[in-house]
Amino acid sequence: MRILRLLAPLVGAFFVLPTVAQAQSRADLLRQASTALDDFEPARAIRLARAALNPALGPLDTTWVRGVHVLTQVLIEEQQQPVAQVWARWAMRMQPTLAIDSVNFLASVATTLREARTAAAQTSADAATRTTYAWPVATSESSEARFRVASGASPVTVLVRGVGLVGAQGLVVPPGSYELEVSANGFLPLRVTREALPGVTSEFAFTLTSAAVASTTLAADVRTRLSRATVPLQITRFGGPQACAAGVATGGARLVLTSYHAIRGADAIAANGEVKVAAWDVTSNLAVLVLPGNAPDTLASTTAPIDGQSLWGVALTECRFTETPRVTLNTWEGRPLGNLALSGAPQGATVGSPLVDYQGNVAGVWSTGGRAAPMSVVAPLIARAKENIAANRTQTAQQVAVAEKHRFGTALIAVDVPNATVRVTPMEAWQWEELRAEGAAPLTFRGPAGRYRVAVSAPNIAERTQEVTIRAGETVRAAISMRSVAQAPGGAPPAAARRGLPKWVWAVAIGGAVGGAALALGGGGGGSSGGTILVEVPNP
Repeated sequence: MRILRLLAPLVGAFFVLPTVAQAQSRADLLRQASTALDDFEPARAIRLARAALNPALGPLDTTWVRGVHVLTQVLIEEQQQPVAQVWARWAMRMQPTLAIDSVNFLASVATTLREARTAAAQTSADAATRTTYAWPVATSESSEARFRVASGASPVTVLVRGVGLVGAQGLVVPPGSYELEVSANGFLPLRVTREALPGVTSEFAFTLTSAAVASTTLAADVRTRLSRATVPLQITRFGGPQACAAGVATGGARLVLTSYHAIRGADAIAANGEVKVAAWDVTSNLAVLVLPGNAPDTLASTTAPIDGQSLWGVALTECRFTETPRVTLNTWEGRPLGNLALSGAPQGATVGSPLVDYQGNVAGVWSTGGRAAPMSVVAPLIARAKENIAANRTQTAQQVAVAEKHRFGTALIAVDVPNATVRVTPMEAWQWEELRAEGAAPLTFRGPAGRYRVAVSAPNIAERTQEVTIRAGETVRAAISMRSVAQAPGGAPPAAARRGLPKWVWAVAIGGAVGGAALALGGGGGGSSGGTILVEVPNP
């Protein structure tokens, strides 16, 4: 990747410009601040505590953390809450893991610091911004906050939202937190939030990313490599036709990365032979598989995707590589883990699809909708997969499905009145919301083992609800009588209800199932299938 480096190559670090030699240590300054408070000189205490926070005085150790608490408390006590919030956000940006002391300081101090930690959550822009400081001495009474762009840098425009452009002499701004919009020709724009500190000059340098990452076209050679590294996975689930999912060879010649949803509930996975599961994580929606032989090609990965860059997925037709739908990475939520938030779902992408950048590096795995798992989450799973392969601890797809209670079964639901509607709702903790189904009776429903609530309704007949239990690898038939619910004049049930379910009910139900009038749900997307359950309900 071509990258414009503005100033030093060190990115995301905070440095301090050379200032007048400091004759006092951080601890000395904090002791003097405490004495000033005892002498009822809060203004002087603030200046001393501010001077003690100068990063040039040494590591951001426990003494520095205590200084953050002291300055925050004095400012709050002096009714300067907004300024206290600015310093707290800056401190959390400097040290995100700062320990909050809720015992020796006011509760409002702990609250201010907690809120600051949330407000100063790290983004990709923080890693691309280098900040240096010109710090005031302890005797300085200046409250002027100034932003400046490092001299000698390549041409870059910095706009402080709500204030104006940062000129050659810098820009004086009121103390507070500001969003900086950074731009340069041929590079992606950058947005970063920084604090304007009273009495401090903050100087910025930026590492911008080439606009090539936002290209809307995937180069032909990269597309060829992606095609060779894509592994079409043939997924078999009880009670349904074979489905297809996508995986990508990465991390090793036999390793395939896909989503857990792609293999969820599978009885078997094949790709030129049996494919086994080396590691999986339901929460992260990831799975690492091991092939019987080497893949034709493998792709490297990237753990540093950039907001605004293009990513390409994989679409399979008849289980063959055909298209590379493109999306844009909007932001990385909860960096360095979290999710990649996309501009939308990659249109037409096959479940389990990787997402690659313009160089063909794997940036993540598409989960569902506009979300993807980043490679920083994938890396530990790949390491675990390699350990399991070395220790011969791989498992079959069915073993994984049994372990997670995701093996499929099928229910054939028939109703003894015409024009009935059936609604199926999952009830178990291991089931998923997308299993909800609704359709005309007779209804064939496939899903993982467990209980489901079945609600049946028909015109002019009260709804009837009952539970149906699906067992893995079985077919159950549920014959639900609605005629006993519809009362005849005088309160007596219709004769048909007393005689039991008419023969046409099961004739229609079975004929509908054979004719393909079935509803396949969940577990791996397009064409996914499951096991079958048959539930028989006795006539009243």
